[in-house]
Amino acid sequence: MTQSFVQCVRDKANQYNDRVFLCDFETGKSITYAQFDGMTDRLAHGFNSLGLKKADRVALLHPNQSDFILCYVGVLKAGGAAVPINSLYTTPEIQFILNDSETRFLVTTDALSEKVKNIESEIPTLEQIIIKTGEQTLEEAISEMVGPLRVIEIDSYDPNDLAIVFYTSGTTGKPKGVMLTHRNLTFGGANVAQSYGLREDDVTIAVLPLVHVFANASPVLGSFSSGGKVIVMKQFKTHHVYEAIERHKITWFPGVPTMFNYLLSDFSSNTRNLSSLRMGLSGGASLPVESLREFETKFNANILEVYGLTESTGLVTANPVYGARKPGSIGITVSGVQTRVVSESDDECAPGEVGELIFKGPNATAGYWNRSDETNKRITDGWVHTGDHVYQDEDGYFFLVGRESELIVSGGFNIYQKEIEAVLSSHPDIHEVAVIGVADKNKGEIPKAFIALKPGAESNEKDLLNHCGQNLAAYKIPMIEFVRELPKNPIGKIAKNLLPQK
Repeated sequence: MTQSFVQCVRDKANQYNDRVFLCDFETGKSITYAQFDGMTDRLAHGFNSLGLKKADRVALLHPNQSDFILCYVGVLKAGGAAVPINSLYTTPEIQFILNDSETRFLVTTDALSEKVKNIESEIPTLEQIIIKTGEQTLEEAISEMVGPLRVIEIDSYDPNDLAIVFYTSGTTGKPKGVMLTHRNLTFGGANVAQSYGLREDDVTIAVLPLVHVFANASPVLGSFSSGGKVIVMKQFKTHHVYEAIERHKITWFPGVPTMFNYLLSDFSSNTRNLSSLRMGLSGGASLPVESLREFETKFNANILEVYGLTESTGLVTANPVYGARKPGSIGITVSGVQTRVVSESDDECAPGEVGELIFKGPNATAGYWNRSDETNKRITDGWVHTGDHVYQDEDGYFFLVGRESELIVSGGFNIYQKEIEAVLSSHPDIHEVAVIGVADKNKGEIPKAFIALKPGAESNEKDLLNHCGQNLAAYKIPMIEFVRELPKNPIGKIAKNLLPQK
């Protein structure tokens, strides 16, 4: 039987002991595996002293720092479940998540506490707000409230106990709470480490927002399972990433495509020694093949393209570390997970035929918090419906075509946004592109491309339409609008819902 994440923490502390697990980039403060175990034990004592009971939700409104990771593991050891909330969210967004999750405790900092002061009375379940002031650690903040903290005996936990509720970004409506269990975390971390070929001497950067599953599953849990080190960075800035690679001898960098594009844009001005980097890990969205090849050439490091979602604890498919990597593919099914490509009638799709990707395994979510209808709609007999359309080649490699919600139906033709984006991304003058469907009185919908050019690029609309005409059927050629920059969500993915929908 899979162990709980609490026991996993104890085992890794015994195994790796004095090896450094976490290091904050801004302060240089390091925490070993043994220290991490002891610190989270003391935090568990603190939460229990504040009245936290089994399955209570504890919200984390906190920037990217080691204390964020310490906090949610301390909550798990105390028997509770963590609810990460993005610090960039507005007060109404925060209020919705606190009420929806029925949170009893909130951990935040003095810089962020103003966001909740005016809504505290609007959250009936919220009993306690723990505020870190100045340079205070979370241990210091809680000990001020309950007295000295000590290491406590950790009770055994069922691997099926709720561990974290990650709220999705809500691009199609109100965010949903995706429930992940101890089993999900324990399996997910080990699977990431195996799939990426992680080693004890590996060093990575956690600059992806820790409120998202990608940052937790890959740099944090993957490193924790393999004995590696994580450099925790508050926010993504290319010169900080370059500095971290040189200073800490980073060996692998997980990020979203926009991060790789920004690193490429600033490559010519970089004077850092990047020789330690052997691998980039791209997820969250499709990385244009041209960007992948350019990165691999300039950085002399391979890029692994992977696919996962919150509901999968971060990983479903990945290009293999040892074996063929296919640029543009999201790889093959990872160990311990089952996948299928199915039609609308749930029939198995043949190789090359587009269908919906579904999966099941120890990484699969337990469902959606307080949304049984949504859970029953998306999960059938353990199979989770991703809503993503893919096809599989004869070798078993998956290729992402687009989300079901992003399908454009124009004059009776089906058009996938990703296909147009891939063609435009191959143009040397384009920095970023996003395609959406906009209403048309004759065809129902037509594609429209929002394009940000590279600095100094001189291409115009005619040039890009000619480029599309050479690579796309006429009905797929989009309208074009130039923008200085595309809107992003907090994880750095392009936020299509913020683009003008006409």
